Amino acid sequence: MMEQKNNNENNITPSESEQKDELQNATETTSEQTTTEELHEHKHHHHAHDTAEEEFKFEKDPEYEIDYKGDCLYSVKISIPAVNTKSQINKNLEEVKEHAELPGFRKGKAPMWLVENKFGKIARKEALDKVITESVKKLMEDNKLRAFSTPQFEGLEELDKLPEDKDISFQVSFEVAPRCELGKYRGLELERKVLEPDENMIAERLELLRNRFAIYQSIPDAEIANGDQAIIDFNGTIDGESFPGGTANNYPYIVGSKRFFGKFEEALIGAKVGETKTCEVEFPIDYTNKSLAGKKAIFEIKIKDIKRKEMPALDDEFAKQAGAENLEDLKQKIKKELEDAISEETDYQLETDAIEQVIANSTFEIPKSLIEEVAKNQVEEQIQRMIQMRIPVSEIEKQREELEKDAKEKAEKTIKWYTVANEIAEAEGIEITDSDYEDEAQNIQGRTGIDIETIRNYIQEQGKEDVNDTIIRKKVVKLILDSAKIETKTISREEWEKKSD
Repeated sequence: MMEQKNNNENNITPSESEQKDELQNATETTSEQTTTEELHEHKHHHHAHDTAEEEFKFEKDPEYEIDYKGDCLYSVKISIPAVNTKSQINKNLEEVKEHAELPGFRKGKAPMWLVENKFGKIARKEALDKVITESVKKLMEDNKLRAFSTPQFEGLEELDKLPEDKDISFQVSFEVAPRCELGKYRGLELERKVLEPDENMIAERLELLRNRFAIYQSIPDAEIANGDQAIIDFNGTIDGESFPGGTANNYPYIVGSKRFFGKFEEALIGAKVGETKTCEVEFPIDYTNKSLAGKKAIFEIKIKDIKRKEMPALDDEFAKQAGAENLEDLKQKIKKELEDAISEETDYQLETDAIEQVIANSTFEIPKSLIEEVAKNQVEEQIQRMIQMRIPVSEIEKQREELEKDAKEKAEKTIKWYTVANEIAEAEGIEITDSDYEDEAQNIQGRTGIDIETIRNYIQEQGKEDVNDTIIRKKVVKLILDSAKIETKTISREEWEKKSD
């Protein structure tokens, strides 16, 4: 308890003396929760009348022992002289006393011993929180640091037991944002590798197009072969009982598509219309439908029709079906599509090569936690895609280690690119204009087909932050390529396909 002073404010009159014991007893039974709420109410009332909160100043500055661990990780020992805590406690109590309305006293006239008795614990707690927070804030400001991760504290576990005359000493660890020392990014020497579409490539596309326009014709006297469409009824049973999803009528199954189990397809090969085949299928232990996993089913399959693919003739009539004036026009359209696709791939590869050069020319420090977080998210997304493709869980687990390795490499490269792009943008004074937002809206509309006004409204109302980074990176890439020395080289199809792999 604070020592009483012989001044008018803290003198106890005979009538107040009678109230003292009663109020002390009442105070001791008051719950800490109520005290906390009252203190915050008094402090809020006080600050509501201030135009701005007073800037915090240490009575005596904290001492810092900064240890940089590398990879953007700092570990700092902070020592806060006790005089700061004492001063802040007194300040908290003075603020409360000024506005406190305690039984038996007019507003602001309660004696300090009573205010301290009632609010002392929470005033001390808030004072400790305040000086610790301000010491970390001062560390960041004085050393121009910005914590990227949530600071981790050590040594504050028993702070409430610390004597008031003892300095506060604790350790704080935190990571800062990725750092980059820019290397050369203007005047890069790059090679644009291009491929000229040849007759074979056009012929292959024509064959794919013919397949799209193919029709299946019934051949009732034939035997089922790979590529045929078998119209079948089937019924699967486990221990003599049918199960959900195991039965269908007039089901059109393309033999060789591997949509069903291998044993099922094997039973169909060579079968004729009117025949009934049976096969035994064992569901994998990790089958997605857990009620079937590890069980054996007997399928009875009735062949109702056999259809074989009939390809359209490669002539002008077919070309018209495909949307061209004639076969020559169709070939020219396919050639143009190939050229556009190759150009898009070439541009992408040129940008990738430029980015990789800039990254290689620069040096980086990246928080390990950031790489781990980004890689973890990428692995989870990849696994979800594999599950949707119905790849067995056991197969996914076999690939997990490789997935994690690839994700970590990709995450590190992505973080480096985003970091170096921001550094270049700052160095070059790159800014975003309204026309940039409109261009990006048009780009999104072209990719997604979403109504352009919907995209514009989204960007203006809440999506600017979502597209800012994208716009900046595009501008940075343009700057790098505009200043680069680019040589165009035509390569063979074999080289192209090897490069794509």
